[in-house]
Amino acid sequence: MTDEMFLEAFEDTSLPRYEWTHFSHVRMGFLYLSRLSYAEAEEKIIAGIQRYNAAKGNQTGYHHTITIAFARLIASRLTENLDWPVFVAANPDLLSFTCIQKHYSPELLKSQQARAEFVEPDLGALPSLG
Repeated sequence: MTDEMFLEAFEDTSLPRYEWTHFSHVRMGFLYLSRLSYAEAEEKIIAGIQRYNAAKGNQTGYHHTITIAFARLIASRLTENLDWPVFVAANPDLLSFTCIQKHYSPELLKSQQARAEFVEPDLGALPSLG
Protein backbone atom coordinates (compact mmCIF):
# COMPACT_ATOMS: atom_id res chain seq x y z
CA MET A 1 0.00 0.00 0.00
CA THR A 2 1.44 3.39 -0.96
CA ASP A 3 1.89 6.10 1.66
CA GLU A 4 -1.01 8.07 0.18
CA MET A 5 -3.30 5.02 0.18
CA PHE A 6 -2.32 4.22 3.75
CA LEU A 7 -3.01 7.76 5.00
CA GLU A 8 -6.31 7.91 3.13
CA ALA A 9 -7.42 4.60 4.68
CA PHE A 10 -6.35 5.83 8.12
CA GLU A 11 -8.05 9.21 7.73
CA ASP A 12 -11.33 7.83 6.40
CA THR A 13 -11.14 4.96 8.96
CA SER A 14 -11.36 2.28 6.28
CA LEU A 15 -8.01 0.80 7.37
CA PRO A 16 -8.94 -2.61 8.78
CA ARG A 17 -8.61 -2.88 12.56
CA TYR A 18 -6.15 -5.78 12.25
CA GLU A 19 -3.84 -3.49 10.26
CA TRP A 20 -3.86 -0.77 12.93
CA THR A 21 -0.71 -2.00 14.64
CA HIS A 22 2.15 -0.22 16.38
CA PHE A 23 4.00 -0.36 13.05
CA SER A 24 1.07 1.51 11.45
CA HIS A 25 1.05 4.09 14.25
CA VAL A 26 4.74 4.81 13.63
CA ARG A 27 4.22 4.95 9.87
CA MET A 28 1.33 7.38 10.23
CA GLY A 29 3.37 9.56 12.59
CA PHE A 30 6.33 9.54 10.23
CA LEU A 31 4.18 10.53 7.26
CA TYR A 32 2.56 13.48 9.04
CA LEU A 33 5.79 14.61 10.72
CA SER A 34 7.74 14.48 7.46
CA ARG A 35 5.12 16.55 5.60
CA LEU A 36 3.88 19.10 8.15
CA SER A 37 5.24 21.32 10.89
CA TYR A 38 5.57 19.53 14.22
CA ALA A 39 2.54 21.37 15.68
CA GLU A 40 0.34 20.58 12.66
CA ALA A 41 1.48 16.96 12.60
CA GLU A 42 0.86 16.50 16.32
CA GLU A 43 -2.71 17.80 15.93
CA LYS A 44 -3.37 15.44 12.99
CA ILE A 45 -1.84 12.48 14.84
CA ILE A 46 -3.94 13.03 17.98
CA ALA A 47 -7.19 13.75 16.13
CA GLY A 48 -6.61 10.92 13.67
CA ILE A 49 -5.98 8.27 16.32
CA GLN A 50 -8.99 9.39 18.34
CA ARG A 51 -11.23 9.45 15.23
CA TYR A 52 -10.00 6.04 14.08
CA ASN A 53 -10.44 4.49 17.53
CA ALA A 54 -13.95 5.93 17.87
CA ALA A 55 -14.93 4.62 14.44
CA LYS A 56 -13.74 1.14 15.43
CA GLY A 57 -15.46 1.21 18.83
CA ASN A 58 -12.22 1.49 20.80
CA GLN A 59 -12.98 3.84 23.69
CA THR A 60 -9.91 3.05 25.81
CA GLY A 61 -7.03 2.63 23.34
CA TYR A 62 -5.78 6.21 23.15
CA HIS A 63 -2.80 7.10 25.37
CA HIS A 64 -1.78 10.75 25.13
CA THR A 65 1.72 10.49 26.64
CA ILE A 66 2.72 7.54 24.45
CA THR A 67 1.35 9.34 21.38
CA ILE A 68 3.32 12.53 22.06
CA ALA A 69 6.47 10.69 23.15
CA PHE A 70 6.56 8.67 19.93
CA ALA A 71 5.84 11.78 17.87
CA ARG A 72 8.81 13.51 19.49
CA LEU A 73 11.06 10.47 19.02
CA ILE A 74 10.09 10.20 15.35
CA ALA A 75 10.47 13.95 14.75
CA SER A 76 13.93 13.97 16.33
CA ARG A 77 15.15 11.43 13.78
CA LEU A 78 13.77 12.97 10.61
CA THR A 79 16.12 14.17 7.92
CA GLU A 80 15.27 15.78 4.59
CA ASN A 81 14.07 13.59 1.74
CA LEU A 82 13.83 10.50 3.90
CA ASP A 83 11.18 8.02 2.79
CA TRP A 84 9.37 5.50 4.98
CA PRO A 85 11.34 2.35 4.02
CA VAL A 86 14.67 4.08 4.65
CA PHE A 87 13.44 5.67 7.89
CA VAL A 88 12.07 2.45 9.34
CA ALA A 89 15.22 0.51 8.37
CA ALA A 90 17.36 3.12 10.13
CA ASN A 91 15.16 3.26 13.25
CA PRO A 92 13.99 -0.27 14.08
CA ASP A 93 13.86 0.53 17.80
CA LEU A 94 10.80 2.71 17.15
CA LEU A 95 8.89 -0.43 16.22
CA SER A 96 8.87 -1.64 19.82
CA PHE A 97 8.07 -0.06 23.14
CA THR A 98 11.63 -0.59 24.33
CA CYS A 99 12.59 2.88 23.13
CA ILE A 100 9.92 4.54 25.28
CA GLN A 101 10.91 2.49 28.31
CA LYS A 102 14.22 4.38 28.31
CA HIS A 103 12.22 7.49 29.14
CA TYR A 104 9.21 6.30 31.15
CA SER A 105 8.71 3.86 33.99
CA PRO A 106 5.89 1.34 33.60
CA GLU A 107 4.18 2.84 36.65
CA LEU A 108 4.05 6.31 35.11
CA LEU A 109 2.77 5.03 31.76
CA LYS A 110 0.04 3.05 33.52
CA SER A 111 -1.27 6.17 35.29
CA GLN A 112 -4.56 7.75 34.30
CA GLN A 113 -2.83 11.12 34.12
CA ALA A 114 -0.36 9.85 31.48
CA ARG A 115 -3.22 8.34 29.49
CA ALA A 116 -5.23 11.58 29.53
CA GLU A 117 -2.52 14.24 29.14
CA PHE A 118 1.13 14.53 28.28
CA VAL A 119 3.41 13.78 31.21
CA GLU A 120 7.14 14.46 31.08
CA PRO A 121 9.36 11.37 31.38
CA ASP A 122 10.61 10.19 34.74
CA LEU A 123 13.65 8.18 33.56
CA GLY A 124 15.29 10.12 30.73
CA ALA A 125 14.48 13.26 28.80
CA LEU A 126 12.88 13.02 25.40
CA PRO A 127 14.74 14.68 22.53
CA SER A 128 14.07 18.38 22.24
CA LEU A 129 12.46 19.67 19.08
CA GLY A 130 14.65 22.45 17.77
